[in-house]
Amino acid sequence: MAFYLFIIIKFIIGFVVVITHLNLSGKTQLAQMTPVDFIGNFVLGGIIGGVIYTSAIPLYQYVIVLLIGVSMISILNFVSKHLFFFRDITIGNPIPIIDKGKFVMENILEKHNKIDIINVASQLHSQGIYSFQRVSYAQIEPSGQLTAIVDSEERPSVLVMQDGKIRDSELESIEKSKEWLENKIKAHKIDPEQVFLAEFWEDTLSFIMRDAQIIRTAA
Repeated sequence: MAFYLFIIIKFIIGFVVVITHLNLSGKTQLAQMTPVDFIGNFVLGGIIGGVIYTSAIPLYQYVIVLLIGVSMISILNFVSKHLFFFRDITIGNPIPIIDKGKFVMENILEKHNKIDIINVASQLHSQGIYSFQRVSYAQIEPSGQLTAIVDSEERPSVLVMQDGKIRDSELESIEKSKEWLENKIKAHKIDPEQVFLAEFWEDTLSFIMRDAQIIRTAA
């Protein structure tokens, strides 16, 4: 009986630690999770599953290992959020696959391991778009979901700056340079450290400041 009681205690501790971690990180929905979260959750599940049926590992070591696992996930997510080159590796960026009604073949061929064109077609059909010929623009999001725009509808915005840091890959996607963005910042006397987001959409560049002020300028 004591053996089963010990298993229940371990299970409850593991459950509480994981649920607390998910609530503190704010990622309680599957769609919110990054690849780091998915891998981390597998690791946590392995720790709980590997330890829960053995009495050779003391309870305090089990708790310490769980906390180490949770801490590593939090650190990696923090690094992914603040270091864009690491984010590109762990999370990735949107991949345009159709632009102006034409397939972007260099992206499709280069990222073929991330793009399943049959799955793309299925996602289009689920959105009520029954032919590639109707699509003006489409991109694969980092989550794997498809964003598709029909005919001449508006294209998605691009975040070219976050928390005061310029996102070079996003600038390249709209065929703009770092110097172009820096000139816009200087022209409007903007403190880069106070920029929460800079969004490029429909030939308009908008700076959302940390004090909630919005500064817009034509591209």
